Amino acid sequence: MEIGVHDTGSLTNRELLLEAYAAYNRRDSDALLALVSEDVDWPDGSARLHGKAEVRAYWTRQWAVTRTHDEPVEITELGSNRSVVRIRQVVRALDGSTISEGSFDHVFQIEAGLIVRMDIQKVGAEDQVPPKRGFLSKNNHSID
Repeated sequence: MEIGVHDTGSLTNRELLLEAYAAYNRRDSDALLALVSEDVDWPDGSARLHGKAEVRAYWTRQWAVTRTHDEPVEITELGSNRSVVRIRQVVRALDGSTISEGSFDHVFQIEAGLIVRMDIQKVGAEDQVPPKRGFLSKNNHSID
């Protein structure tokens, strides 16, 4: 396999999503875009982005002004093509100061081994107690 080229057909949904978060956190748009479909549907506030070019431009703009780290803490499979990833997010300014922290659920639709859609749901204050470290969904899969 060539460097930077991903064979996503052999990854489980969980592996695909963990690889996507790792690529996002190291700001590797090429690796991340290799994991999404050509016509990916991605959130941008109340708007939607469509296709790899729009998503790449969005990430490029975002990474130019902030350093966001999304840590997956729980993955729940909702069927063969949908998963929810509970994340703990820290957004920092370029100088390292914290802008915001919070928990979110990212809802992914996956088809043919690629992410085709992502939606974001804010987690309520009552739901922000993090799961035990290493616990990842009803299947007891650990991130560690």
